[in-house]
Amino acid sequence: MSKLYNKQLNYVKVICMKCIIIGAGASGVASAINIKRKYPKDDVIIIEHSDKALRKILATGNGRCNLGNQKLDISKYNHPELMGLYSFKEYIKYVESYGFKTKAIGDLIYPYSESAQTVRNQMLKEADKLGVKIHLEEDFVDYEVIKNGVRVKTNRDTYDSDKLIIATGGKSTKGLGNDGSIYEILKKHHYTIVPLHPGLVPIETKENTKLVDGLRVKANVTLLENGIKVFNEDGEVLFKKDGLSGIVIFNASNHIKNPTYNYEIVLNVLPDFNGDLKENYQQFSVKTEFLENYFSPKLVEYFSSRISDKNYIKDLQNFKFTFKDFYDFENSQITIGGISIDQVKPNFESKSEPNVHFVGEVLDMHGPCGGYNLTWAFICGQKLMS
Repeated sequence: MSKLYNKQLNYVKVICMKCIIIGAGASGVASAINIKRKYPKDDVIIIEHSDKALRKILATGNGRCNLGNQKLDISKYNHPELMGLYSFKEYIKYVESYGFKTKAIGDLIYPYSESAQTVRNQMLKEADKLGVKIHLEEDFVDYEVIKNGVRVKTNRDTYDSDKLIIATGGKSTKGLGNDGSIYEILKKHHYTIVPLHPGLVPIETKENTKLVDGLRVKANVTLLENGIKVFNEDGEVLFKKDGLSGIVIFNASNHIKNPTYNYEIVLNVLPDFNGDLKENYQQFSVKTEFLENYFSPKLVEYFSSRISDKNYIKDLQNFKFTFKDFYDFENSQITIGGISIDQVKPNFESKSEPNVHFVGEVLDMHGPCGGYNLTWAFICGQKLMS
């Protein structure tokens, strides 16, 4: 919304704007709410190709919706500068303004109901109260920058708008509304797309793990890139029939930037090997006796087949797997890559196309598990065009 001053009559005429938002995910709906709060008379329309808004948010936090993290460290984002002067207190105040209370479980923040449905319902209720229009099952086709605005084409209609905000998400979890088709459209507009690959995703390994499929082990996990440590974190590793999973593995996967490099995942499955445990192991005459006291039978069988008799403690502290591939996009939580941040201004407007903005996962911006990526989506909505 803009204001024109008539010098002769000394009054201000308010001109309402039309904003078209592509994508009814967290960043898209948050952006719509933010715009309508600032400029109530603006016409804000969200175009969504699926039959439900905020579908992906229902799956976050295993249905509980992990909204944020009390100890969020912006340095863990690949482009922390986009977060600006982040304040946890201000962020929680902003999120709760949608109409629900939050609570902490450990360091993680959830809606007080621990239901993602609460978040979805309250955000849509707020959007409706403000007058945001949401068009479901309408496909975005293309756009054209015109004088003082943007012409948006869908499979149903053509809209002339003052602002276009692209909030489509990436390529992950097609079943929840993301298919990556936006990038083919943006390539025609000469945007640089940082190569895409699945993020926060299980990892296929060259080593056979079928024997221990479904079993879990606590470990310190190190990721080596061409022999150099690029990630280290404690967590629970879930073995799959062809690789590794679990939150710590998801976080490690975000650091695999070039799958053609040589990556090794090193597990220390004796992270607490000190004190009594270190003294007790000396009473066992063979490795099997030691393993049977600390691991389940299937893990004993698997570890025994891959470690030496003499140096089994050292081997268990350096239990190596070789990266083969990521699981596919459908099994990933986020998309790594997207529109290069070099092509947007601090307010997320395109540097090459005026009045075109990008928010959320469509940009090359990502963080680890633990509320980081939903925080980023909401921050976009809060800071858009500010």
